[in-house]
Amino acid sequence: MATYFKLPLSNSQTYVEIKLSQSADITNATTNATVAATSNGTEIVCCVDTSGSMAGSPIHNVCEVLRDIYQRTQKDYRLFAYNTQTDTKRTLKTLSEQNGDLPATGGTSFACIFTAIKDYLLQNSSLKIATTFIFMTDGQDNSPNSPELKKSIDMLKLILSGMTNYPPITFHVIGFGEVNDQFLNQIRTFGTRQGLFRYSTQSKELQNNFNDMFEYALTIREYTVKLPNGKAYKVNNTDNETIGFLTGDDDDLSEITELTVTDDAQTIKQFPLTRKQNLRSIDLLHALNIASPQNEEQVKSIQICLNSIQITNSQNLMERLEAEQIYKEIDQRMMEYRQLFTQLKMNQVPEHVKLQLSALRHDAIFANAQRKKKLDLRINKNVDYFKKTDISGILQGYKDSITPDTWQMIKEQKQDWVDVYSNDDIYEIMRKSPDNILCLGIRVQRDEEAITNPAKGLQLLHVTNTIISYDSFINAMNVAKNDLQQAQGQFTALDDLYCVAGTLSDERINAVIPLYINDEHMKRIRILEGIWLGYLYTLDSYGYDKQQEVGILKLLFQIIQQRANTKRQKQILIELEKVCQFIINESQGFKTAEQYGEKTYEKLLNRQVIINQQDYDLCIPLIIAYLKGDLTSVLLPVYYEYLRQEYTKKYTKKSLETKQIVENLVYGCDTKYLTMTVSTSNQSNIMALVPDDIERSFIDYFYDELRKPIQLISENIKNGNRTLIIQHKIEMDYIKSFLLPKPDFMKTMLNYCNIDENYIEKCLDYDCLRWELLITFYYLIYSDINISRLQNLPTKETILSVIDGQLQRDKQHVPDYDYSSEDVSLISYVALNCKTLECFAGLMRKYCSQRCGPIFTQIFKQLLESYDKGDSITINGTKKDKLMALLTNKIATETGIKPIYHDMKCCLPSFEGRINSLRYFIEKNNSDKICLQNHGKLIVNWRSTS
Repeated sequence: MATYFKLPLSNSQTYVEIKLSQSADITNATTNATVAATSNGTEIVCCVDTSGSMAGSPIHNVCEVLRDIYQRTQKDYRLFAYNTQTDTKRTLKTLSEQNGDLPATGGTSFACIFTAIKDYLLQNSSLKIATTFIFMTDGQDNSPNSPELKKSIDMLKLILSGMTNYPPITFHVIGFGEVNDQFLNQIRTFGTRQGLFRYSTQSKELQNNFNDMFEYALTIREYTVKLPNGKAYKVNNTDNETIGFLTGDDDDLSEITELTVTDDAQTIKQFPLTRKQNLRSIDLLHALNIASPQNEEQVKSIQICLNSIQITNSQNLMERLEAEQIYKEIDQRMMEYRQLFTQLKMNQVPEHVKLQLSALRHDAIFANAQRKKKLDLRINKNVDYFKKTDISGILQGYKDSITPDTWQMIKEQKQDWVDVYSNDDIYEIMRKSPDNILCLGIRVQRDEEAITNPAKGLQLLHVTNTIISYDSFINAMNVAKNDLQQAQGQFTALDDLYCVAGTLSDERINAVIPLYINDEHMKRIRILEGIWLGYLYTLDSYGYDKQQEVGILKLLFQIIQQRANTKRQKQILIELEKVCQFIINESQGFKTAEQYGEKTYEKLLNRQVIINQQDYDLCIPLIIAYLKGDLTSVLLPVYYEYLRQEYTKKYTKKSLETKQIVENLVYGCDTKYLTMTVSTSNQSNIMALVPDDIERSFIDYFYDELRKPIQLISENIKNGNRTLIIQHKIEMDYIKSFLLPKPDFMKTMLNYCNIDENYIEKCLDYDCLRWELLITFYYLIYSDINISRLQNLPTKETILSVIDGQLQRDKQHVPDYDYSSEDVSLISYVALNCKTLECFAGLMRKYCSQRCGPIFTQIFKQLLESYDKGDSITINGTKKDKLMALLTNKIATETGIKPIYHDMKCCLPSFEGRINSLRYFIEKNNSDKICLQNHGKLIVNWRSTS
């Protein structure tokens, strides 16, 4: 069926909506047409500008998204790459299989691409399939007024004019950078069906625009809606269920009773037309969503209409969530329109303003792709969950199951819990609606990090005594936002600038947290948890992420910090704590959160190393322990973790100061020695060793030089050092010098729970403190060890001997080698053929620590000889990689860039053009002694004994 209603706008347009799903015939035809369109019925041709101005990030981003589209669709769509010539032989498949991106060079000639498109249409005219060209450019024609360009456009239009009875031919346009708005809009209208327009100011936006265009091209359906007077409207649609359009000002539908709809499969169907009765918020929003204002007055008219909509009026939860999304999209779009119309008032309008306005007119079509990019995947996942889960049914079931006795108990809570906006008490709220909840109003400051790191991105500014229902809050926030926009006369980013009034005259709130109040109310909070958490942290009810369940604990701590010790605030705080207790005891989101949830809490209690420890807010484990009723069990672990955080910030890795602290902790401040001399010989049977064992051994040595690698050749130890004696007795004064004052967040919780403020000092175990300091200074600061490999730490009983063994071995082993020809060949072979750069770097540190000598010379010369030849070595250790690692003194590891030699600077010179010269010079002079140095610039010394 079809319905209509008049929009309360200045231009008096009428909105018509047709429910296609009501007709089995047209639904089946639609389904069949869609299947055909997405299989072999639609041809998509990408026309990509590859002129020199596209070089770098722009062409890389385009190629990346086209490869991704091919991987997802497995459809070998055509790819026309053009600059001053057009290459029509490429496809998305060939691009996906090639190494590197499309070459971007030369100028731009639109004549060549228009001619190629014309030829393609002629050659494939017999196929009679729908064709979509996605036309992308970043510049203007080298000769915009040339006869060749005019001729190519005229010829293309001539061919297209003879194809009006063919399946639709569409040109979608993507502009980037310095392009001409009028020219691109002309291209958009070339086809037999008008195309869409997207504009990018940054190259990274090109990926989103290509994805939008492809998704639209694959799902678009076109319908022709004809009125009895012969007037027709073209309507595009992608959901195959509903089509909607706005009529002209002069169309009077009051006397029309039937509409004729023809789809793109030429299926014709009549729909009875009636005036829409019982207009809902979602109906108005659907109509406003396709309104395209032509001037600033029309923007204001749309905004006034939008302000009047109460998006929480619907009894259907899913409809309310959809309404909230559409409301936000329209509101944001009108902000952009207002800004652009303001700029258009200038005498000389920048071209980019015209381009942005052209793109904005098509923005409603891509509404689902225009939300914050960081939220896209999360929103889509949550939308699917909400659709599959009958939340409304579950909540209604809870309401229906409440017994008379329970209703009586809720009724007795009326006086304490009243919504200050609606004046409904907790009993009336729960009676009237199955999905409204009562909350505490607060004021917060959000930044972009709230999306990815809720515990850091949201800061409590003020806690109030304002009790407000969730529905009242959403409505009041929309009114406040609209009032502020009208008062300012412009649209700005107002997410944290607008608030609503609280109970007291000076109270302002822009966020809410639900209150427990009673078990039946908590059931609602639990089911709606994803919605209120999503809005709290992202201002989007679909923006839920389980890390927010950790963030809410930080928020509770901040509320405790700012609490006023009044009877009312204590009562409110108890209800908040009950909600958070449910989260830590029952919520799977908290239990499975990747960062700082229950898993991290257990690691803290067991004193394991926490990855990214600097980001771990230590008030969170304090709150968890408090809610579990066991705060004292976590006080010392939190204090120790606080010491780790502070000292890892203060001291630099591998510094002499840090090493001295470690030695003082192990041997005491008054060091005692035993004198001994050590010599070793090769104890390994190299022929019996497995290559992977050697690889792993030297990788470990690279990350921690105190770990002994497999001994490949004999060592002669010179100048044996004296051995230090472990000091088992704790030097109390020295240990105590590392204690830091208790941080304020710990004092807050001690005070709140009435625990002795000197509890930590009284309960300190100095053996444990010594262990903590050794873990911190040796493993986390001094040693260059990957944190992920630090999960098996030595115990309190063994840590002194473990670290002593590593320190003593480091001090004793000052090796020299015989450098026999067999030894040189063996080490060279292992270094040249190892699989990873970490192993190569470990070997070079071990056997070429001074970057000179027979082994270094042999390895360096062989790498020079073979750096530009084919290499069968896998993983990340080609000979070219190894040579560049030596010359730049750095390798890429899973934890970042690391040097091979600590006494040589890392450098970033361009060696590519000079390696051949270096190789030629060394070969010509028969150099047999090579040494590598870095004195601000790289120096390669060589000597020829001949």
